[in-house]
Amino acid sequence: MNGRGTADRAGHGADHGTGHGGPADERRRLLALPPLPPPGDPAALVLTDPVPPLDGRPCGKCGNPVGRPYRGMPARQEGYCPRCGTRYSLRPQLGEGELLDGGRYEVRGPLAHGGLGWVYLAVDTRLRNRPIVLKGVLNPHDDEARESMLEERNQMIAVSHESIVRILDYVHHRPGDGGIDADYIVMEYVGGKSLQEVLDETARGLRPLGPDEPLTLEHVARYGCQILDALAALHEQGLVHSDMKPANVIHRGTRVVLIDLGGARRPDGSARRAPVITPDYAAPEVRSGGGPTVAHDIHTVGRTLEELSGAAVDGAPGAHGTGLGHISFHRLVERATDRDPARRFSSAAEMSGQLERVLRELLSLRTGRPYNRPSDVFEPTPTLLDAGLGAVPGLENWRGRRVRDYRRTVTAPVLRPGRPAPSAVAAGLPAPLPRPDDPAAVQLRMPGPTDPRAVVRQLERLLGGDGPGTSAEVRLRLCRAHLAAREELPPEHTRDRGRELEGAERRLRETEAALGLAPDARPAPDWRIAWHRGLVRLAREEVGRAEGHFAEVYGALPGEYAPKLALGYCAEHRGEPERAERFYHAVWRRNPQQGSAAFGLARVHLARGDRERAAEVLDGVAPTSRHYDAARIAAVRIRAARLTPGPGDRSGGLPDWRGLAVVREELPGLELDGGAGVGPERTRLTAEIREWALDWIQRVAGGVREAGGAGAGAGGRGADGVWEEDRAHLAELTGELFGGGRGEPPTERGLRTLLSWSFHDLARLPGTTPEQHEHLEDCSNAVFPRTWFVRPGGRRDRRAGPRTTPRTNPRTSREPTR
Repeated sequence: MNGRGTADRAGHGADHGTGHGGPADERRRLLALPPLPPPGDPAALVLTDPVPPLDGRPCGKCGNPVGRPYRGMPARQEGYCPRCGTRYSLRPQLGEGELLDGGRYEVRGPLAHGGLGWVYLAVDTRLRNRPIVLKGVLNPHDDEARESMLEERNQMIAVSHESIVRILDYVHHRPGDGGIDADYIVMEYVGGKSLQEVLDETARGLRPLGPDEPLTLEHVARYGCQILDALAALHEQGLVHSDMKPANVIHRGTRVVLIDLGGARRPDGSARRAPVITPDYAAPEVRSGGGPTVAHDIHTVGRTLEELSGAAVDGAPGAHGTGLGHISFHRLVERATDRDPARRFSSAAEMSGQLERVLRELLSLRTGRPYNRPSDVFEPTPTLLDAGLGAVPGLENWRGRRVRDYRRTVTAPVLRPGRPAPSAVAAGLPAPLPRPDDPAAVQLRMPGPTDPRAVVRQLERLLGGDGPGTSAEVRLRLCRAHLAAREELPPEHTRDRGRELEGAERRLRETEAALGLAPDARPAPDWRIAWHRGLVRLAREEVGRAEGHFAEVYGALPGEYAPKLALGYCAEHRGEPERAERFYHAVWRRNPQQGSAAFGLARVHLARGDRERAAEVLDGVAPTSRHYDAARIAAVRIRAARLTPGPGDRSGGLPDWRGLAVVREELPGLELDGGAGVGPERTRLTAEIREWALDWIQRVAGGVREAGGAGAGAGGRGADGVWEEDRAHLAELTGELFGGGRGEPPTERGLRTLLSWSFHDLARLPGTTPEQHEHLEDCSNAVFPRTWFVRPGGRRDRRAGPRTTPRTNPRTSREPTR
């Protein structure tokens, strides 16, 4: 079927060809729709009173409208053109029982009419009365309509795709009653529902996909991907559909089938007839008189998705369960229906790829399971956007600690959440893949040096001399290389860092000038320009302006994770935790290997004082991720640490016994020191955890008053008994990490002894300076529990009390293995 007024009943299609992109089987399962029940008797769809189009049709010779109502008079279904006198007939030309092709095809009746022709139900008598569809011209006196139908036949034969209707035969028919000779396309019959029927039934409160299957954005996205795959096959043949709309798509089984290609044409203006369009779906430039193009087809799909999403149960803003997926979907529709054709998706394949990724986002947010697919436009980055949360602290962690603070009540420092600086994020975000049509695309895809300065030198040589001096991609990569080289320099090298930033800006300006753009002119004509503008603004710590550029990239690529990662960081930096959580959560749910998103989400939870949710996010980082070990370290530190107390936190930001019990079990299995059982990293992390544990056990067992909080009485954690459960489970922590043994729980005295040993081990680590060694030995002596005895060789704290009661560590030497 074709054109305006296309059949809103049963359609026809095919099951052949393959989809585009991705592993075929996985993608087919992803895009599969709920199977519709087998259709009923096709004969029930035959029109008992077929009515020609009420708006008439152009005359086949002069183009004057014929068959329209005139001055209150009903339309004449057949007659002569009042302008040129050419005969016309808009009535169905085939009646029930009429035979074609020597009796092979028997007509059952008309199904509907399209823009150019009537569509009839028939059966193939040679194949056990298999239902088929016959399509002829609407006005058999219209020679141009006949030629258009022949053109449609040739076009449809050239396209082979499972979601495009399939032609079975072509027949010439001479009626026995002296009627007009006519040609008919024979197409397979497709039982199912048009998407217009899906919309209509949904509007009436019905569930066209099944009693337990309401229409959702996930269904709409699947419809869109399958439609776009079919259009991509059409576009590959140099054709455009021109009249995509819900009535021209049939949901059959688990797939859709595009019908009515009567308006399909080449976008070169060679068609002799006016384009067949539906104004409500057509692009503005086509409604204004322009010819259909690929950009027009993109617009019609966008309008189709927009209408379907309006009927979906989760299509309204803020719908439960869709999260950022809802926003991503509508960003995609906005780009597809942009008034400027140049700002729409460049191809059906590009739009399909982004819509598929939006579908994966919707699924992952609803189910909590990953639905990842590698990006086609961004390179994976090895950089973890973290500033130390997932790393074992160095000796500088204890620099500046006052020795006297270890003598009585130990208050361990609050864990730093590890938010990286904007300049570090600018250098560590994923990099766009080079455009395939860039002059230097081949060179840029080859392995290069890892040192940023070497990269700068290599690219500068490539840009000059005999290299592709016109390459925008080389300049953009130089921009990123300068940002990376800047981040390699120490913070105190301000002049050199400034030069690198100037180099990055210069290369970006050169690219903008080559494209005829004013600096920072918005919107950017290419998302790559917007992306690099955002990177440079981040490097300048202009986070608000960077966020605007990254939002442009999100609008252009709503299915990609890279702009969402950047926007999550911007929101986090600007103190908008809810927005940051939405972006980080969407990325992490879809791809648990994305460590940067997991760490960002963990930081958001830490800022709220939600220790367990932060640790659970990091626990969920996939073992196959390069950031898995860092995530495990961070989760252990979070469970043991003193955090900034949140509202209503009566524990002063300290953990509970459950978290410490997990730490005791997890610490031995961490991949530290290259897999060795002992080493500097394990020594430092053990010291940090024991310091937090000592802080905790003093309050559990010692009745310590928190600054600004309620005092702890005999019941612990204050009169409200906050610490009672922890005290009851102290024995659960018995072991090498926290002390205790033989049925005895850890004690403050035991933990002081263990922490003293840890400080002594830190002092003996390779590379420790004399000043660090002395400071750590002083800390070791200060934290050691009071004793009246001094072992030979013991080191006395010079700032201790009288010699009769020295505060001395009797330990002389131990291997740094604890």
